[in-house]
Amino acid sequence: MARLRVNLAAGEFEVEGSEDFVRDYAERIEALLDRLGPTAGDPPGEPPPATPTPATSAPPEPTAGPPFGELLQGLPRSATDVDRMLLAGLHLQRRAPERAFTTADANRLLLEHGVKLGNPSQSVKQNLVAKRAFAVQRGRYRVAQTGLGHLEQLTGRRLADG
Repeated sequence: MARLRVNLAAGEFEVEGSEDFVRDYAERIEALLDRLGPTAGDPPGEPPPATPTPATSAPPEPTAGPPFGELLQGLPRSATDVDRMLLAGLHLQRRAPERAFTTADANRLLLEHGVKLGNPSQSVKQNLVAKRAFAVQRGRYRVAQTGLGHLEQLTGRRLADG
């Protein structure tokens, strides 16, 4: 019976078993400790060297495109609530790290711009049926290529790259 014991400043880690078993884990643990950096041999109380971080550590904003108000004004008078919901969804998905939008967020954005939809959920459902959007999770949607093409045709401008 063999035992391997690691005490990273009393964090402790122990493996017990046959010599082959412990030897196998000892190699893995040593490799892991090498990747972790500072070891128990470092002087206590001395923090590991810090890596400089930029002033803002927020991830870069995804492709944003033109302001939403500008896009909304670019819609023709013949545009429906379904079209407005699709445009709001596209705008939101471009700003979201998960590249998706919710009905509530799209409706909120439209309300902020003075557009009140009769039935926001129905507008999303109609976009799903028309295959202009698709569900990525329950309650989260993404504008499809066909939806993007539809919006480009309505606005008369290229929206693909933002």
